[in-house]
Amino acid sequence: MELSDLAGGGAEATPQLGVDYSPDKAGDAARSAIYALLARLFGYPKGEGLELLGNGGWLQQLQPLVANLPYPLSLPEIEQTSAGSIAATYSRLFDVAHGLPKVSVLERRYGEIGRKNNGEKKLWESLLRFYSHFGLEFAQSAAEGGPDHLVNQLEFMHYLSFLQCGSGDSGGDYWRGQRDFLQQHLGRWGAQFAEQVVAEPDSGPYGQLGAWLSVFLEAELAYLQVGVEQTLEL
Repeated sequence: MELSDLAGGGAEATPQLGVDYSPDKAGDAARSAIYALLARLFGYPKGEGLELLGNGGWLQQLQPLVANLPYPLSLPEIEQTSAGSIAATYSRLFDVAHGLPKVSVLERRYGEIGRKNNGEKKLWESLLRFYSHFGLEFAQSAAEGGPDHLVNQLEFMHYLSFLQCGSGDSGGDYWRGQRDFLQQHLGRWGAQFAEQVVAEPDSGPYGQLGAWLSVFLEAELAYLQVGVEQTLEL
């Protein structure tokens, strides 16, 4: 399976991965669906994603998922934004057509990666090892951006967390995979990304989403760390 095959699924797409899960895995299924929804919302706004951002429907999809999470988490507050201004806001914040964007959706732009010798190459190698280890191939021509793109990393967490739902009682490899991926990648730069989005004036729904993404990733890492420790005790 290619990483790009996961794209565009949204909150209802999780069953497309073909994994059955027991009722006690409902919390992890909710986690997976949230990652899928966030990947759709942080992609270029078009189709249903644009509609969800414009009419606040994304919060309606998020509410039952947050209620089913295996840990407590508050919902974000939203302000109504017209669909027409959302595409313009996305381009103003994230578009690379006119050079570096105001806020980058690429991990390589954060921390010391871009200033280190072969930093970008090592980053890509690390990401591709993660994807390959869990049975995914990365197709540059089909996926959005590079392997370090925010949408692709959210899709990968969607994939791993859903596979965990069908992994039996322990699922230790998936627990560790998610924990390690957050520690080494998405969880390391996601908070910086969110901080930059929130700081931008007139960021529309992206400022609200960014602030909530940071809180969500922090809660995720704490949850996964406990899960890894429990699998080691089995």
